[in-house]
Amino acid sequence: MTGNDTMATAKKVIIVGGGHNGLVTAGYLAREGLDVTVLESRSVVGGAAVTEELIPGYRMSTASFVVGLLRPEVISDLNLPEHGLELYASDEAISCTIGEDGSSFFMWRDLDRTLSGIKKTFGQQDLEGFMSFGMDMQEISRLMNPTIMAPPPELSTFVRYFEQSGNMTLFERFISGSVRDLVEHYFQADLLQSHFVFPGLVSMYGGPSSPGTAYLLAYHSVGEFMGQFGLWGYAKGGMGAITQSLARSAASHGADIRTNTAVRKIVTSNGKTTGVELADGSTIDAHIVVSNADPVRTLFDLVGQKHLPADLIQSMETYDSRGSMARVYVVVDELPAFIGFNASEKGAEHEGHIFLGPSVELFENGWDAQRRGRIPDDFALEVLIDTVRDDSFAPSGKHVLILGVQQLPFELAGSNWDEKKGEFTRRVVNKLLQFAPNLRDHILATRCHTPLDWARSYHLTGGNIYHGAMSLSRIFAGRPTHLRNGYATPIDGLYLCGSGTHPGGGVMGASGFNAAMAVLTDLDIATPRPWQIDEACSAGRAVNGRKSWASAAFENATLRKIMSGVATSPLSRPLNRLLTRSRRSGT
Repeated sequence: MTGNDTMATAKKVIIVGGGHNGLVTAGYLAREGLDVTVLESRSVVGGAAVTEELIPGYRMSTASFVVGLLRPEVISDLNLPEHGLELYASDEAISCTIGEDGSSFFMWRDLDRTLSGIKKTFGQQDLEGFMSFGMDMQEISRLMNPTIMAPPPELSTFVRYFEQSGNMTLFERFISGSVRDLVEHYFQADLLQSHFVFPGLVSMYGGPSSPGTAYLLAYHSVGEFMGQFGLWGYAKGGMGAITQSLARSAASHGADIRTNTAVRKIVTSNGKTTGVELADGSTIDAHIVVSNADPVRTLFDLVGQKHLPADLIQSMETYDSRGSMARVYVVVDELPAFIGFNASEKGAEHEGHIFLGPSVELFENGWDAQRRGRIPDDFALEVLIDTVRDDSFAPSGKHVLILGVQQLPFELAGSNWDEKKGEFTRRVVNKLLQFAPNLRDHILATRCHTPLDWARSYHLTGGNIYHGAMSLSRIFAGRPTHLRNGYATPIDGLYLCGSGTHPGGGVMGASGFNAAMAVLTDLDIATPRPWQIDEACSAGRAVNGRKSWASAAFENATLRKIMSGVATSPLSRPLNRLLTRSRRSGT
């Protein structure tokens, strides 16, 4: 046994919370021989990445429901397919956006179909705008990706990447600007603008014109699925299949995973963590505690301000956990016949991520209502129908529709979510019926999760599934505040690993990976992957490849017309797949 092996087995680690990042941290630390125990307060691990039977006989992905950010490194390192994870993409459509007038926009798995559809429906200018947008998103991805599985750089360092590559215009457009300005730069059609505004508002306390909302859209550029940029998919059995496979992977290396075990307090003594106290009053000793709870809950509720330095308290008092959403789950015995399609038989419009009635002005009005503590008078819906792709969720002939509403306040002026839940559920269902009137006599059951439910049942401060706003001051090394290596708190032995740390929200696993690497580094145990801020590498990539050949060629008006014409042909599919293939190495 080596010295490192002896050190590892002597170290007891407690992970507070069994969300996906906590399980990722557990998996990596257990693989290195540490004595790892995961404590989850609920009856099932998974946090916001979970499959549950909220309506008897029907299962659904409760909070998160698509796979597009999960890191391939995590899938590979933790052998998730060997532990039951099966990922797949929809047959044809990635997404379908339907306007109030029945007009629609499809994102297809085959890029040429998306492009030809844009040209036919919206015209040549939006076709070229979409292609330019895609190329710029790939450039953003190239600049951001080296920072994801690494200690978080300072924001100033990240800005330098753009400066050295001559891309400050992209920084202003995609990082510091508003998502409204971003989409209006590339697109003319309202439906296209509205489709791409939506990702900039997830768990955001703000509207399309709010500065920094463009970053949330840019953040999704680091995602990929099956090695393809711009593609997302699903887990067989729902999002809980991801966290169940993570749990099995960690357990296979000796991690002890306990459910129905709530932590009441993280115990400290003389500036060092010594373990945790459970809800029943018992204690578990540990050398290291890693918290998957959000930063506010961890530091203020589980540790307590009296144990924290004044500068940390001051910084965290301004940490913004506002920005929430709701889900309404609807069981039906007939598929929706959406306006503009009018067919209740399974079609491409049912199989992807569906957006009903989005508009930029509607989102602006939503922000006005949110900041006033009101439920918006009108709202867009996002919809997912897993049952058209996976028959494990419902009995034959039945379907579960998962409906989502963003831009909701956590606190309601003059009321509360318990009082408004029934009324809100009816309003969401009525909005659905506006787009699928055939369902009026085919709804069998409903269930709703409000912002208050996310806080009460899933322990998310402010009902924020991203564990806090991803504003410019709270990204990279500033997320959630400046910590050593990004994850080690001032309390010796206490680390954070949730989505409130770099890089942020979504089912990605990078925060869990990075926290595990921070622990291993502090223990002087070799990390399974290089883990450092490689400024020279990142800046060098930016300088040496200022633009891809496609981006450079697209700036020429004649070549742009030729390229957009070629790209809409099915014959371009091999080239399109090559151009959208992930360039990431080491996975």
